[in-house]
Amino acid sequence: MTIPSSVALIAISNGSPPGVPNPVNALSAHVRQYLQTELVSALKDPSILAIVLVGRPDGRGVFSAGADIKEFSGSSGGSVTTSEPGGIPTLNDLAHLIEGSSKPIIAALTGACLGGGMELALAAQYRVADKSLKYGLPEVKIGLIPGAGGTQRLPRLCGVRYALDVIVRGRINCSSAEGMKFGFLDGVATNEESVVDCAVRWASWASKLPPITLESRRLCNRSVPNDDEGMQNEDMCDFALQSCPPKRAGGESAHATVEAIRASFELTSFLEGMEVEKNVFNDLLYHSLQGRAYRHIFFAERASSSGKRKSTNSLAKGKGTIGVIGAGTMGRGIAISFLKAGYAPVILLDVNPKGLEAGVKYIQQTLQVDAKKGRLSPSKMKAALACLKSSTDLSSLADCDLVVEAVFENLGVKRDIFSKLDSIVKKEDALLLSNTSTLDVDAISSSLSPKRRKFCAGMHFFSPAHIMKLVEVVRGKDTSADTLETIRAVTKLIRKIPIVVGNCDGFVGNRMMHPYTTESTLTLVGHGGGEAGLTISDVDSAIGPKYFGMALGPFQVSDVAGNDIGYNIRREKGLLRDPKTGQVGKNRSPGMRYTEIADEMVEKMGRLGQKVQKGWYNYDPKVGKGRKPLPSTEMQQLLDKYSKDSPSRGTKLGKDEIVQRVLFPLVNEGFKILEEGIASDPSDIDIIYLYGYGWPAYRGGPMFWADNEVGLQVVLRKLEELHIMHPGSEYFRPSELLKDCVKKGLGVQQYVKQSKRSRL
Repeated sequence: MTIPSSVALIAISNGSPPGVPNPVNALSAHVRQYLQTELVSALKDPSILAIVLVGRPDGRGVFSAGADIKEFSGSSGGSVTTSEPGGIPTLNDLAHLIEGSSKPIIAALTGACLGGGMELALAAQYRVADKSLKYGLPEVKIGLIPGAGGTQRLPRLCGVRYALDVIVRGRINCSSAEGMKFGFLDGVATNEESVVDCAVRWASWASKLPPITLESRRLCNRSVPNDDEGMQNEDMCDFALQSCPPKRAGGESAHATVEAIRASFELTSFLEGMEVEKNVFNDLLYHSLQGRAYRHIFFAERASSSGKRKSTNSLAKGKGTIGVIGAGTMGRGIAISFLKAGYAPVILLDVNPKGLEAGVKYIQQTLQVDAKKGRLSPSKMKAALACLKSSTDLSSLADCDLVVEAVFENLGVKRDIFSKLDSIVKKEDALLLSNTSTLDVDAISSSLSPKRRKFCAGMHFFSPAHIMKLVEVVRGKDTSADTLETIRAVTKLIRKIPIVVGNCDGFVGNRMMHPYTTESTLTLVGHGGGEAGLTISDVDSAIGPKYFGMALGPFQVSDVAGNDIGYNIRREKGLLRDPKTGQVGKNRSPGMRYTEIADEMVEKMGRLGQKVQKGWYNYDPKVGKGRKPLPSTEMQQLLDKYSKDSPSRGTKLGKDEIVQRVLFPLVNEGFKILEEGIASDPSDIDIIYLYGYGWPAYRGGPMFWADNEVGLQVVLRKLEELHIMHPGSEYFRPSELLKDCVKKGLGVQQYVKQSKRSRL
C-alpha cells in the first residue's frame, strides 16, 4: 500500500544518530528529541490528517524495548519523569504530546513493545499490531515502576485486574491475541497486509471521525472501569500485595507498582494519579538500594555476555556435532541444553551401558515434559529427540566439533580421557572442554598434544545443567582468545550466561564457597551443643530466604548436592584423617582450624544427604516429597560430641553475627580473586553468585552487597577482628585489595574501573 500524503509515517529507528547501533529502538535522548520534532512538525502541517508511529519504516523488527536504561544513572529521573536541560523531552513529555494530539495517532506495533515503548503506545489514540508483537511493562524487574503513565493509562484501558497482572509481574510476553482479548489493541494486521498497511488503513478511517471521537480515545479522559468479574478494584490491589515478596526481601518495587495502580482509581483525576506515579518512580530511582541492585545485575549480565570480538566459528552459529562424555546428572543436563538449542547431532557417551541407558531415558522424558508444558514446541521436541545419539565407545566422537567431558572429579580419569580424545577427534580445531568444577584445567590440557591446547578450556556448568543459567568459562594458560569467544557465543546460544574466569582451585564460585561452607561448620561447632547452643537450622535460617535471602542455607545446600562431594574434595586436598592409621591428612597443618564432624557423618554414619534421606537433616519421603529438612537427633548428638571442648559451647549467635561470620570470608575471597586476576570485574563475581549459588537478586551479588549495603570499612574491621580471634583460618586475613579500597575510600567497583582506565 502506498502511504497517502495525508498520513505522516514517523519511525522510531530514524531517531538514532548515524553510526550508533540501536537494534531495540531504545528511547534515548536523541531519539526522543527526534520524535518530538517530527510529531510537532506533523501536527503543524495542515496537509497531514493522521500520524502513524512505527518502529522501523518497513514495519519490521521491534517497536521499542523502552527507555535507555543507561540514562537512569544520571540526575534526570532516568529521562522519564523530569525535564532535562536543553529542551530534551522526557518520555512523559512525549506521551502527553501524543495523547493530546489534535490528529489521530496510530501506533503500529511489532516485535518488542516494552516499558517506555508500551507507554508511548498507550498514549496513542489507536493501536494495531502484527502477530510478532510481544508487549509488557517489566520495570519492576529493575527495581522501578512504569514512569510515563503506564500505571495510570493501562488500568483505564484494560482494567485494574489486567494492569496488576502485567505491571506487578513485570511481564514481557503479552501477545497480539492477548492484546485483542483484553482491549490493549484495536486491530491486528491480516496475513495479506503489513502492519504499516494496517495502520495506514486505520489512520485513513480515523482522520474522517468527528473531534469528539478523538477526545474519547484519550485515556486521560477516562475513568478506571469496574471489574468484569465483580471484584472491587481495591480488593484486587490488596490481593495482589499478598503475592508480592515482602518489601525487605526484594519487594519494594512490586509494592510500589500496586500503590501507583491504586492511585489510578482512588484519586479524582488523571493528573493526580500521574503525580503519584512520578513521586513513586523518583523515590525508587534515587533512594532504593534494591533498585540499584537490580539495575546493577541488568548491566552486569549484559557486560559479561558481550565479548570483545565476534567468533567466526560455525559453532557460534548453532551448527556442529557435539559430544558429551558422562551420562550422569551433569552430562544429561548438558546434552539437553545443546539439543534444545538445535545443535545436531548430540552424542551422549558413557562406558557404563546401564548408566547410558538411564541418561538417554532421562533426556527423552525431560524433552517430552518440556513439550507437554509448552516450554518446547512439539516439532522442536521431535527434532531434538532425533538428534540425540548415544554410544559407549569414545571413537564415536571422532567427527565432533565440540566435546564436553562431564565425568566425576578425578584428575587422573579426566587426563586419560583427554589423552584419548587427542588421537580420536579428527578436527584439529575441535573444542575439547572439561566440566570440572575445581580441578586444574592446565593439568587436564597438558594431556593433549601442544597444537590442541589452545582449543582446550573449562566449561563449568551448574547443576542441574539444563536449568541453571550460569557457565564459568575457564581460561587455561594456552587457551586462545578465539576459543574463549567461541565458547562464549555457544553458551549464549544454549541460553546461558558465560563468565570468563581464570584457572585456580575452584575457579571463582567454588573457591569462594570453601570459606563460606567451612566457617558455617566451624561456627556451628564452636557455638553449638547443649539445649541452648547454636543449631544447624539456626545457621540455615540466618542465611536462607527468610532472613538474608539465599535460596538455601549452607547445610541444606550440602544435603541437596550430596555431602560426599565435599568429603571427596577434602580427601583430594589431603585434609582427611586416615581411617586406618588415624593420621591426619598431610595438608592439614597443625595450627589450622578444622572440625571432623562433616567427615564422620559421611564416613561412619552414611549421612550423604537427601539422596539417602539423611544428612545434616533427616528427610521423610512422606513429608514435602522427601525434600523438607527435619531435625535429626543423631546429628544433634554428633554436634554435642564435637562442640564439647569449645569455650563458646552452648551460646547462641544473632542472625547478623552469623551472616557476617560466614559471608564476610566469602566476600574476602572475592577480593583475593580480583587481586589475582582470576575474575576481571566485581560484577562478574556478582553474576556468578546470583545465577550459580542462589544469591538474592535484591542484594546485587556479594561484591555489590559489601560495597553498597554493608560498607567496606565494616567488612575490613570485622575480618581483622575475626582473624585475631582465629589466626588458624587464613580466609579471615583481609585481602590487600580490600585494605587498599578502604584506604583510598573507594568501592571495589569504582576501584577496578579506575585501574582499568589507568591501564589504557
